[in-house]
Formats: sequence, C-alpha cells, structure tokens
Amino acid sequence: MPDLHPTTFLQAAAWVPDDDPQRPWEEAADLAAEWIWERSKEEGATPLLVTNTFQNGRGIGSLREIAERGGHATSQGKERFNAGPVLAYVPNEKTLDFALGLAHGYSLAVVESVSFPLAEWAAGAGALNLLDGQPTTSTIPDDVKRDLDFAIGFGGNNGWSGSHEKQHARRALLSHVETGHLDPDAAAAYVMAQGVSDRGAKRLRELLSRP
Repeated sequence: MPDLHPTTFLQAAAWVPDDDPQRPWEEAADLAAEWIWERSKEEGATPLLVTNTFQNGRGIGSLREIAERGGHATSQGKERFNAGPVLAYVPNEKTLDFALGLAHGYSLAVVESVSFPLAEWAAGAGALNLLDGQPTTSTIPDDVKRDLDFAIGFGGNNGWSGSHEKQHARRALLSHVETGHLDPDAAAAYVMAQGVSDRGAKRLRELLSRP
C-alpha cells in the first residue's frame, strides 16, 4: 500500500491555479487531465470527473473524455462511484470535500476558480502546481499557522458549530485578519487541507469575515 498524505489521505495531489484571467479554461483543464491520466496508469484505475453541477465543463474535450470513460459525479448526484483518481473542475468547498472522499487512497487534480481560492489547500495537501511543475508553498506566517492549528484542535472537528468554538476561533484568529496576516479565504482553504469539512471551512470564513 503506498504512503498516503496524513490529512487528505491522497497518494498525490496537483492543481492548476486560476491566476491569469486570459488563460482559457480548456488549457487549465487539459493540464489537470494529462496529470490525472498519468496517475491513473500508476494507480490502475480510470479517473472520475467531479464538478459542482453536471453543466460545468461542458464543451471541454479532455473533461468529456474522463466523464465518458470513468464517470461524472456531483455532490447532488444519486449515482455512487468507487474510490479512484479524481479531477475536480472549479470546485466549491462542498465539491472539493466530495472529491476528496472519492479520491481517498488515490490522487486528486484540481482546477481552481477565483471564487474559491485554493493556494493554502494546495500547500497543505502537498499539491504540485501544474503551471510551473513546482510544489506549492504556504504564504501564511508560522505564528498564524500555530493559531490556526490550535483553533482546529479546539473546534475544527465540529466545524465550529458551537458558540464556545466560534468565540475561540475569533479570539485566536481575528487579530491576524485585522493586521492583514490572514485572509478568511486562505483560512478556509488551509483548514480543509487539515481534514476540516466543507461546512466547517465555510463557517470559519464567515466568522473571520465579520468585524
């Protein structure tokens, strides 16, 4: 059994950042598809396409090929799929969480959309940046990460659903947001790489976005 990432439980991860508004979506999808097909050969399983809705990615040949050969899943769909390598195309939090579950024990490629910034998830997941072939590094300062990890340990398992957990997260992290050392979107992405659910990540973003 290959070694898996300790919090995402993936063999490998890669992503295509949405850092250029002029880059065609087809180009980003093709990069992710090429990588996930290579991983699928190593892992002996056909990749699966995961999107927010069944309309996402229509018209992109590389995504259509994966959907036709391996299947196309959304978190709202009724069809069930076995675990295997996954390409998640412009996912939101719920779809990324869904894709991580389907890719458990295999590999995951993600095409980012600016509506859900993924840099800190990619850094935490050890994801390869497919634009430059380099590992992704975090931009969150170490002292802020320590407070994030502390907040995760206190309330992350419950998604900060309790009032005490919410208060603790704000006390631990809001000052970092106010000083510009932590962005709420980055915090949400970071905690998802540590195993926090999509609901927990969204709740933390909301807590840190309030004054």
